[in-house]
Amino acid sequence: MKIKKSMFLIPVVALTFACAQNNEIIKKSISNINEDIITLQKSIAELQLNVQELDRKINVNNENIKVNSDAIEKLKNELNNYSYELENLKKKLKNANSQTQQTQPSTISSIPKTQDTSEIIIIEDDTTDKTSLYSYAYELYMKGKYFESLNKFNEFLKKFPNDDLSDNALYWIGEIYYSQKDYLKCIDTLKELIKKYPQGNKVPDAILKLGYSYLEIGDQDNAINKLKSLINNYPGTRAANLAKQKLSELGVPYD
Repeated sequence: MKIKKSMFLIPVVALTFACAQNNEIIKKSISNINEDIITLQKSIAELQLNVQELDRKINVNNENIKVNSDAIEKLKNELNNYSYELENLKKKLKNANSQTQQTQPSTISSIPKTQDTSEIIIIEDDTTDKTSLYSYAYELYMKGKYFESLNKFNEFLKKFPNDDLSDNALYWIGEIYYSQKDYLKCIDTLKELIKKYPQGNKVPDAILKLGYSYLEIGDQDNAINKLKSLINNYPGTRAANLAKQKLSELGVPYD
């Protein structure tokens, strides 16, 4: 009888020992899995931080690109304006000299031959007044003296409302308001420009800036309408190309 009990106990002990070993293995496996989970969680956390940092850098780069694009746009605009004004000044100075020579022949003939006539500048008061006033107002704008520039451009418009440069003067007044974030005054000014000088060379730029201003005040419908009208009415212009670029940024089709 004792022999049978012993024989029975042997497998029970063996089984118990095997179970204990299995439990230890399972505990080690669970411990290893927990360690793996912790390691994986750390890796995920690091990846999330990296993604956040990458997003931040992308946002910074996008902002820099926008700033650079705006700066390039402004430089191009200023370059075009300088070229236009230079040609205007040349033409008006030539006309002034021609008119003065026709009306004052005796003065010119009385100059002694020994005198260097290249140093003599013949001035027509009206032409010089308006060109110098406009140039001074624009120079103030370029130097960032917006208050003084605004006063001079308004003075120019008051004195010469129908001059070839009147639409330009009104446009730069709008730009001054835009740079000061006074978008409502900018909108009113550019609307006045388009109404008063519909054939002026600054109309496409004025419509573009109108679109930008509407976007700044959150009126996207009016902004999109202005940008689309610019593309349709002035195709191929620099302003129209910039309007297409802005609509693309907004995810709006323009065809």
